[in-house]
Amino acid sequence: MGQNGLEEFIAEFRTMLPAQCKTAQAIDRQDPFEEIAFMAIDEGYIEFVDQFSKFMEVCLRRSTCETAGADK
Repeated sequence: MGQNGLEEFIAEFRTMLPAQCKTAQAIDRQDPFEEIAFMAIDEGYIEFVDQFSKFMEVCLRRSTCETAGADK
């Protein structure tokens, strides 16, 4: 998943946004993902932020599991 999966997730979300909203503009500027999430919260895209959080959690868990497996 990693960085490419996150970029795909954000790109898919971007297609649903009107061009003039601040979240879309932040995505178009390629702002850091955390700033995009904060902008989405400000504009009421709570479902996106929830999905973003779940996505990051899965990535972190996979990373932790891969690291733990490498230590064995």
